[in-house]
Amino acid sequence: HTGHIGLEPPRSVRTPFAIRRPKPVTPHLMPATVVIPTRIIVPSLAIDLAVGVGSFNSADGSWTIDATKAYYADTSLPINNSNGNTLIYGHARSPIFGKLPNLQSQAEAVIYTDTGYVFHYNYASVKNVLPTDTSVFTANGPPTLVLQTCTGDWDAYRALYSFVLTSEEKV
Repeated sequence: HTGHIGLEPPRSVRTPFAIRRPKPVTPHLMPATVVIPTRIIVPSLAIDLAVGVGSFNSADGSWTIDATKAYYADTSLPINNSNGNTLIYGHARSPIFGKLPNLQSQAEAVIYTDTGYVFHYNYASVKNVLPTDTSVFTANGPPTLVLQTCTGDWDAYRALYSFVLTSEEKV
């Protein structure tokens, strides 16, 4: 007896076993590694620089910058293994980012961080944008390292060199 208004299902519809509902699947989420870059190395170009924390002032279009190191743009995402762009920028002069136009496909960039993680990236592409283009700060997608420097006559453009995350390790 099913307990429903006294009606039994026909014998041909009865199942000899109980139908079990599947247990809810609890996704196993790994927390993202999110850290601040402190050093950048591009071995193929002999670039090895300290990375400071810098800011972009959208009111006047200026950046924190000097001729001794590269800077992590604090308006971009920190280095992470989850998503989005991390922007590191510097002058288009040697020994900062003056050699970036010589990057070859798949060249490696290595980022050391404030918490002992090391992130490895491979060079993927470059594009030139106007200095007023701030889309690098809102880009989504896989975790991407973007190196920015000036380019063109009278530094009329910004070159954005994109690198794809290949691995990370705790050292």
